[in-house]
Amino acid sequence: MALIRKIPLVVSVVFCGSLALAAAAIAAGGGGLGPGDYTFVNTTAAAQFGVPDPTGQTPGFDVFVSKGLNTFQLESAEDSPPVVTNSTIVNLQVFGLKGQGFFCFVLQNPSDFQVSSDLKSASLHTLLTQAEMCNTGGPVTGKGAPAPLAGGGGPGTQPPFQVDVTWTATGIHGSGRDRNTFHCGSYSTQATNDSRTAGENATGTIDLFKGSSFSASTAGIIANTTHLEVQGTPMQGCFGF
Repeated sequence: MALIRKIPLVVSVVFCGSLALAAAAIAAGGGGLGPGDYTFVNTTAAAQFGVPDPTGQTPGFDVFVSKGLNTFQLESAEDSPPVVTNSTIVNLQVFGLKGQGFFCFVLQNPSDFQVSSDLKSASLHTLLTQAEMCNTGGPVTGKGAPAPLAGGGGPGTQPPFQVDVTWTATGIHGSGRDRNTFHCGSYSTQATNDSRTAGENATGTIDLFKGSSFSASTAGIIANTTHLEVQGTPMQGCFGF
């Protein structure tokens, strides 16, 4: 009987893409994905609070949170390839009179982000610090994932940031299933990805704009569960490296 495993992954990869392909690359790179059955769960929540204007007069921020299998490049290792971990990543954009910036953080305390199993609620209550910064980051989920934001801030716009966001559900509006197969000699992977999307309302604050509370113009939650079956061991050249 195949073994279901939940594993903390920390390996280098040279590309991002579908979860199945990334997992295959992990296996080829010695990351521990030997033959067996694996389950990966990734939950993302996003909210947009305001829209940047050319004059910079209107303050606001956007936040995108991903909990699960993520790929990112460390702030302290700019010349190294991205890593894949079971982690919680926050991509943050801020804009307004105090400047603007794009930031990526890997939370040291993942429990700062909570999502209910039925997707009816979610929350992010965290202090984002310089020590948690990464250059770029995003989920390894394949379809439907927003593009990661580039790291770096403008003048006067630097962490730490205290960010508090609460999502409340308006209902699950979509679901889907994708299948992916890969074969190379005796090695093969078969992956099935199930996704659920929920429309949400969100309210939030960031201490950069003290005394201001924002209502989201757009918000949502996506939950992905991928089941991956690995058979055999990849030969050199299966993935072009």
